[in-house]
Amino acid sequence: MPELRDGQRVTLGEWLACPEDDRFMELIDGVLYVSPSPASWHQSLSYRILRVLDAWVERHQLGMLWYDLDMILQVEPAIVYRPDVVYLAQEHAERCREGRIYGPADLSVEILSPSDRPAVILRKHQDYARFGVPWYWEISGGPSGDWRIVEYKLEASKLYEVVQERAGDAWFEPGVFPGLIFRLDKLAAGQFKAAVKGKAKRLV
Repeated sequence: MPELRDGQRVTLGEWLACPEDDRFMELIDGVLYVSPSPASWHQSLSYRILRVLDAWVERHQLGMLWYDLDMILQVEPAIVYRPDVVYLAQEHAERCREGRIYGPADLSVEILSPSDRPAVILRKHQDYARFGVPWYWEISGGPSGDWRIVEYKLEASKLYEVVQERAGDAWFEPGVFPGLIFRLDKLAAGQFKAAVKGKAKRLV
């Protein structure tokens, strides 16, 4: 199969048949969006967030976590996103099939990069709400280091409401993981012990 190109119209079947490569690709209404591979700071932050969340989720047997995993929200026209970190609760484990999530995850985390297309970020926000992702985090600040995390919760209106916004060394306790408390700036720096408090300290 020829290499897929940015802006090309692609069916879900063609997407699934495409060999994996190093490019970051998503589908919006059957149109392919190819983005630059995440920078080193972006990858490091994804890993560190995943490490803390995974320790908490595994300890409490809540579900499963991944990074850069396809989340298929619509078959035709195809909508496929690849959140930086994605969480699927145990009661929705059947949505993960053949190495992909079919339907909404329970939490999607997007780490914003300077190269991101604003229209795509806005569309993700809208689609995550429309298809029922109950929790959504947007993280900004790299590579400047002025870290900020915004937590959104899906309301009955199918719109997101900002639950909380934390910056720098402010403590953040996610609504989706009550009891887990961390600071984004320390986590981004890899200072795991300083990044968490309470019960989470025993897990890192």
